[in-house]
Amino acid sequence: MSRHTPDDRPDSFDDGVLASFVEGSSDPVISLDDGGAVVYANPAVESVLGYAPDDLLGRRITSLIPDETAERRARSLRARLGDPERLVGAGDVTIPIASVDGEVHAFSARFHDHEADGGSVYTGTFREHAEGDRRRTFRNLVEQAGHAIYVTDPDGTIEYVNPAFTEHTGYEAEEAIGETPAILNSARMSDDYFESLWETIRAGEVWEEEIVDRRKNGELYHAHQTIAPVLDEAGTVTRFVAIQTDITERKAAVGRLERYRAIVEQLEEPILLQNLEGEFELLNEAVSEFAGVPREELYGNDEFAFMDPETATTIDERRTDVLETEETAEYEVTPTFERSGREATFSTRRYPYYDADGELAGTFAICRDVTDIKARERELEQFKHAIDGATDLIAAVDHDGRFLFANRQYRTYHGIGDTDVSGLTVGDVVDDEQYPDVKRHVDRALRGHSIEYRTTRTHPDRGIRTFDVRYYPLDASGENVEAAGVVGVLRDVTDSENRTRQLRVVDRVLQHNLRNALTVIRGRAKQVLDRDAGTTTEADAADLAESASAIVSRADELLTTSEKAHHITEVLSDPTEPEPVDVGETVDQLVESTAAEFPAATVSASTPAEGEAVASATEWIDRAIEELIHNAIVHHDRDRPSVEVSVGTTAETVVIEVTDDGPGLDGMNRDVLETGRAVDALYHGSGLGLWLVYWVLQQSGGSATVADADPRGIVVTVTLPRRDVRADDP
Repeated sequence: MSRHTPDDRPDSFDDGVLASFVEGSSDPVISLDDGGAVVYANPAVESVLGYAPDDLLGRRITSLIPDETAERRARSLRARLGDPERLVGAGDVTIPIASVDGEVHAFSARFHDHEADGGSVYTGTFREHAEGDRRRTFRNLVEQAGHAIYVTDPDGTIEYVNPAFTEHTGYEAEEAIGETPAILNSARMSDDYFESLWETIRAGEVWEEEIVDRRKNGELYHAHQTIAPVLDEAGTVTRFVAIQTDITERKAAVGRLERYRAIVEQLEEPILLQNLEGEFELLNEAVSEFAGVPREELYGNDEFAFMDPETATTIDERRTDVLETEETAEYEVTPTFERSGREATFSTRRYPYYDADGELAGTFAICRDVTDIKARERELEQFKHAIDGATDLIAAVDHDGRFLFANRQYRTYHGIGDTDVSGLTVGDVVDDEQYPDVKRHVDRALRGHSIEYRTTRTHPDRGIRTFDVRYYPLDASGENVEAAGVVGVLRDVTDSENRTRQLRVVDRVLQHNLRNALTVIRGRAKQVLDRDAGTTTEADAADLAESASAIVSRADELLTTSEKAHHITEVLSDPTEPEPVDVGETVDQLVESTAAEFPAATVSASTPAEGEAVASATEWIDRAIEELIHNAIVHHDRDRPSVEVSVGTTAETVVIEVTDDGPGLDGMNRDVLETGRAVDALYHGSGLGLWLVYWVLQQSGGSATVADADPRGIVVTVTLPRRDVRADDP
């Protein structure tokens, strides 16, 4: 196109008509000076772009090019628009311009030049691309699509991929363009598959099939793929457009569904689905086997068709509850099936079932056959009652020393109560001093050995107890094979041990004392018999009186020994459980009665207020304290014995001190009182009282110590466990 000047115009050209045409044009018309600045803009600029014409005057048109324009293209446009003379005769130029609200418009503009006010002016009419809008809209749709889309030339070379292609395959656009779809080949599809694909699309037909491709990271994926040929006006294939929908998750879900269906069919537990009316819509073969009815006959029916009416009614009620609450229900039923003749107990979980639209459609039930389990539970319950009712302490631990169970006696002895023992270990229950021996024996049992031994343990309330212990391996198949756990049986033989010791003590004491006493009585009686009946001298009478007195004294000693032996028998033959005893009150009463019985003695007491010194002790504790007080008086070597009894407390104990000013105790009697071990050396009846004290304290969980008093005498200190009456005996 050549340049024209105003003088070249035809004479018929009317400037007024031209101005009217420009002003009324619906397309923007913009005039530029030779530097690219706007010198004129018609009203359409405002209607299309939102800019007032006067606001654009003096503004460079390049400032209207949007920022998102490709850098290379923007640089080229700015260079040409900055020297508009270059645009004259260049034909249509595509120029993107951003409106006031930021929307980008693509215009096709053709510039011509003319003179105005002595200078050159370059005017262009801007026509918006309708086709460009459509292409831009289409491209945006493709770019925003969630499906992977790629375009190839007729030979299969990739020319374009959308962002979803990158997201699905891992290949960036620059990595895929120029390659072929072979970059996705997983080697899972056969050659026949691809031959059929190419034959179809080259014939101008659409190919639609599933394919297994491989992502860039090597991961396989399933896709539903559609490939459509693009034909020109002559019907020639110019491109292929492929659309892939990733169906990996769907295929996996279908695979899982198939596996689940196969599993459900193989399960021996009945599984069924019922609609809102209770009619069976789905059930596995196990239902049919229990019912004794072919599965096809059950569809459309409910429970009443194949089980006893009572159970069917119960199930129908629970199903109705699930439908009303839309919450899972758990219950047990024991139906009988007339057709199959079977009876079973089922533990059932019933769930609400929803359709694809989320609407409640029925219920789904899984019925677990627990007939054998229930039988074993009943048997186990019987064993449990037997074990809990046993007098022995019974417990079991696993390979790591964690408790599997412990019977009531074991829990009570160790102060565990009724809490669950499964969270406890042997180390939590057995004290630190005894734990190494216990662990050593348990480890041996874990290696398959049966262990038997005798040990003593200290109980917080009952003192030192003697146990026969047996450990048995659990699930051990033979020698030197590690077991899954250990069962321990602890039998408290303290009382039987004490009775055995009592028999030895009483036997020795009675043998010795009876022999000596009867020898004296026999000698004295013989003296009386040998006296001449006619002898009545004063000396003879005195001898007879002395012999008779000796016989009475010895007889009294035997009676005392017999009474103490009887008391010991009472204590050991029927041991009682410790109970709360107000020791202060007991001591006050004993001191008062002792003072009345032995008026020549001085007996005093120092005790706390009532209820402040409550100990845990057996009902025989008053006899033990009384024996200590009487022993200090009876075996005193002075005419006026003095005995002081005091009672005190600590946070955990009640302490009784019996102090006298007598000759004290020999080593044998101290051993009796403190350890109960002086059996072989004891041959006199006076020691039986100290044995009584020892055994009463042992049953009460207490102990005694003996120390010398200053300046003379001894202090016997008795320690008993304290008991909180408010906590234990409301």
